[in-house]
Amino acid sequence: MWQSVIATSKGKVLVDTCVILHYLLGDSLADNAENLIKHAVEDKLTLYMSSEAYDDAITAFRSKGICMSTILDILEKWASIPHQVLPVTIEIAMEALKLYNVHGGTRKLHYFDAFHVATAKHFNLPLVTSDRYVLDHSEELGLKVIDLREIQ
Repeated sequence: MWQSVIATSKGKVLVDTCVILHYLLGDSLADNAENLIKHAVEDKLTLYMSSEAYDDAITAFRSKGICMSTILDILEKWASIPHQVLPVTIEIAMEALKLYNVHGGTRKLHYFDAFHVATAKHFNLPLVTSDRYVLDHSEELGLKVIDLREIQ
């Protein structure tokens, strides 16, 4: 299923921060993320990220008390993954805040995810994520999604 979405998107997807973190931290979805990244390394797929992705990850790590040297090490590894960064524009920021106003809250759309969703919508790219709220509410959010769990 995910390959048909990629085919219709001309081999371009926006990747949620969680995809990169699954890969770099080696958790239960690391193999799925690695398969996606392998396609990018082989030039079969272009991975895009919102410029908010870095702040998303850094903020998450800092909130858990992870030391700066560990965060820098993770970012250095992240830099080796082929990806292109899409800047947050004022239009994307406004859309993100509108989405967050409607869908945000505990166990709902997270603040940074609103930026990923708005960026994917703005650039008409499917969003690869493992975020259950985004996956379950993709129609309401107005975007195409690919569940990282389906990438084999």
